[in-house]
Amino acid sequence: MYRFTVVNNKAEQRPVVLFFCLLSVVLGLYLSSFFSIVVCITVNAIALCWVWQKIVAIHPESGVIILEPKQIRFENESLKVQGQITPKTKILNTSVWLHIKGFNKHQWLIISANGVNKQSYARLKRAALIAINGEVESK
Repeated sequence: MYRFTVVNNKAEQRPVVLFFCLLSVVLGLYLSSFFSIVVCITVNAIALCWVWQKIVAIHPESGVIILEPKQIRFENESLKVQGQITPKTKILNTSVWLHIKGFNKHQWLIISANGVNKQSYARLKRAALIAINGEVESK
């Protein structure tokens, strides 16, 4: 069992905003009327707000992670997640997107590298890689 604290785990908004801005520009280039361009930008702004709310919901700012051989637990004031890390987990450059299979539902949890210390982040990535590759953890 390994326990560590997540502090200041802030979501990175630049890639999301950049994606929706580029989508608006590209779609705006192919639309012919001013009204359709305004509608396109409005729909993309609404989609941006909706996606950002979803990302913030699965990207808690602080909490405690408990890694066990086949289980992971995350707890903070508003969110409690417990279950197994599934192979759908993604390891990106500066964050780990954990897909956790709980007792009755699947849930995503995003942990950024700047939210934990280097050793804890390395252990979290190792646990995610074990889940992705389907290997049995060795001691």
